Amino acid sequence: MSKASQDLEKAIATTAKIGSHLPQNIPEWMQKMGISPADIIIESTKIGNKSSNNKTDVLIRFNKSKPLKISVKLGNAGYFGNWYGHERFIKEFGRNIFNKLTLKTSLWANEWANKSNASLFVGVSISFGERTGNTFIPFLDIFDNIEDMKKIICGVGEEDNAANCLYVSNEKPKSIEDLVEKLSPLDLETVKQLSEKITVIFRPINPFTEASNRGKNVYTKFQPHQPLSEITDVTNIKDLMKLGKFTEVFPNRLNHNHILDTLQADYKIRIPLRPNPTRQWQFYSESKT
Repeated sequence: MSKASQDLEKAIATTAKIGSHLPQNIPEWMQKMGISPADIIIESTKIGNKSSNNKTDVLIRFNKSKPLKISVKLGNAGYFGNWYGHERFIKEFGRNIFNKLTLKTSLWANEWANKSNASLFVGVSISFGERTGNTFIPFLDIFDNIEDMKKIICGVGEEDNAANCLYVSNEKPKSIEDLVEKLSPLDLETVKQLSEKITVIFRPINPFTEASNRGKNVYTKFQPHQPLSEITDVTNIKDLMKLGKFTEVFPNRLNHNHILDTLQADYKIRIPLRPNPTRQWQFYSESKT
């Protein structure tokens, strides 16, 4: 998360001071949500970075009303859902959508690997948001309807981590009145307005240039045709694609490091890596679950 995003979230939490009152005149959508005019704020906390599953960035509780669970976005924010893992994806969208996604990701990866501007990669992770170029597909190519998009923006369920309103601005709120004015409901109408910005973003990870992101779950993996006769260093995508292709994966939390380990241990394909001092080498065997 950028410093600008963190500063904005902190400013929102600070503006909603404990003991202060909401304005007497609040929007109708807030009242329909169970929030009373002039209610007293009893808690205002920045919680967005406490869990990767949080869609709520700032949580505001009141004396009598239901809480405001605010998803905070800078005006130029490009991501609405970052680095979705297998476990979370299956929980929110189901196995059938997962299967559809890993098929589409594999088709994309095999095509992308033959582009002249493609760097070396052995797997592709995903995010949701705005994208230019050729590293995305439309949201509805994978998902069935706009309700799935609402899950990405708002979260799932009624717990504190699922947001119920949206703050989109580069400006910090000047007062509680200004904060209320800048909020919008996270209903289907708002989601439809945001839908043009939300795509399925493919994120191939270059092991030469990235270390920590190699731990993200993948939705396709490079699969060699057969083991080589001796350890061979591969340093570009063109040479890698001579040895195999990208294939679908199972939802077993497979990541880029696992693939790299298995390529070396089982297929004698060694890819020099950017050092990651926090990680120890460990063989990974993929199970078909």
